[in-house]
Amino acid sequence: MDINSAVGRKQGVTDGQLEQLANFEQSESFSSVEKVILRYAEEMTRTPVNVSDALFAELRSYFNSAQIVELTAALALENYRARFQHALEIPSEGFCDLPADHPVRRAGRGAVIRASVKPRRI
Repeated sequence: MDINSAVGRKQGVTDGQLEQLANFEQSESFSSVEKVILRYAEEMTRTPVNVSDALFAELRSYFNSAQIVELTAALALENYRARFQHALEIPSEGFCDLPADHPVRRAGRGAVIRASVKPRRI
């Protein structure tokens, strides 16, 4: 949510979309294709990964094989970076300051949550 929100804003992501991200399925701020991508991202970040045939068919209705590979690679990279930073307790840099009651923030993810936590020394 942090640096990607700043980059996303430059690519057209709105503050409303960031605020409604945790509830994207019910939000009118996301198109049908954006919702499919977000569902795919959620499934890819679960352990174990379990992308249903139905969800993959939805992806195929919007994207060709090369595009799905590129999307999958981008999502996998972001998942890697998030897990890496969480394992080392690397705090947010403060690019995205979500309200205290935002679901992403309450779940322990997102911006300026652990500002008092120092990264682990390895």
